[in-house]
Amino acid sequence: MRKPIPNERGFTLLESVVVVGIMVVLMGIAVIQSFGSMESYQANSAQDVVVSQLRVARQLAITQRRSVQVWIDNAPESLDNRYHVKYQIQPAPQTNEVAGPIVSVPIPGATQFVLEPGVPDTPMNFGNTAAVYIGNPPVAGGPPIMQFNSTGTFTDNTGNTLLYGTVFIGIPKQPNSARAVTIMGGTGRVRAYNYAGTGTGWQE
Repeated sequence: MRKPIPNERGFTLLESVVVVGIMVVLMGIAVIQSFGSMESYQANSAQDVVVSQLRVARQLAITQRRSVQVWIDNAPESLDNRYHVKYQIQPAPQTNEVAGPIVSVPIPGATQFVLEPGVPDTPMNFGNTAAVYIGNPPVAGGPPIMQFNSTGTFTDNTGNTLLYGTVFIGIPKQPNSARAVTIMGGTGRVRAYNYAGTGTGWQE
């Protein structure tokens, strides 16, 4: 006696359409989130470059007992059309030494030293009149010569005037990509901040 074969059912056209629709919606959400993540990733990478270069310059000044000058490019370089952070070890006073090579590191991708309209000052309250705002008092672009000293302080070329300020980083017209790096002259401490959006503000 043969057993009856159960009826085999496949998916109906309606079920298939619903499944495909759900997959399309999920893929769309993933694509949208990946764009936001890429902007955030680039901004974080640019911030990391600025923080690490400033901290390296300060550490070199302390360990080698030399002043180390730093520059924050206010405009992209013509060779690679990117913004750079630079430092150079200076010779010891009253010696025949020469300055070390200039170390120049670009910030990545579409990031710039930029201050988006509506983005507030950091909790350090050094001011936000310009993307690079450093001095005593701070000025746009900072003084012509800024340096870390063997004691770790951040000053002008005299070594006596303490400098403080903020470097704002981000992708133009993307306020949520805003990042900031502050420098405290008396200690040379470098701090990083992320902008979490209107109503939340800066987070360290």
